[in-house]
Amino acid sequence: MYPLLALPIAYLLGSIPTAVWVARIYKKIDIREYGSKNAGLTNVFRVLGWKPALPVIAVDLAKGFFAPFIAMRLNAAEGTSEVYMWLPVVAGMLVVLGHSFTCLARFKGGKGVLTTLGVFLALQPVLALTCFAFWGLLFVVTKYVSVASIGACAMLSVLSAVCFVYECDGMNIYVLILSQIVAIFVIVKHKANMVRLYHGTENGFGKKRKT
Repeated sequence: MYPLLALPIAYLLGSIPTAVWVARIYKKIDIREYGSKNAGLTNVFRVLGWKPALPVIAVDLAKGFFAPFIAMRLNAAEGTSEVYMWLPVVAGMLVVLGHSFTCLARFKGGKGVLTTLGVFLALQPVLALTCFAFWGLLFVVTKYVSVASIGACAMLSVLSAVCFVYECDGMNIYVLILSQIVAIFVIVKHKANMVRLYHGTENGFGKKRKT
């Protein structure tokens, strides 16, 4: 039962409200009351600048990575990796949920993009880096973080299915299920962005573009 401690650890890691705490330390404001009112990296960058955004990037990536990593290490230490093959995947899901619904900040967190990247850097690094590269391409072309994030999640869903069919190293049914659930979850969290994109009111970086 010892490896199951990875599950509450994963949720608590995810619940670290990085953007909220950084904004309070840096400017003594609640970032959820400014800009897009989202407790995430993009809003911190827009409202406070690039310097406060750096610790948000580092912590949100790290907590996503370490949640499944700790689960894998506990599994290996107890020799239960075959019994609890699902444990790192569930830990990955809990850290994303903790990020979006943090118990340390009135259950109002971010959208989980960076944390999801961290999770898949631990579980499927090649897949994660491929999706990140696609995110970068979409961002350069569209200038919209939301479009890049939605597109990268869609790519995660498709590529994970392809990897499962072709039996890529490390890909299993649990990782496949996680990728589908997380991709849908993060895309749904961007519902307000999609509405703004439809109406041409979404804020982009650089020159504002209409959809």
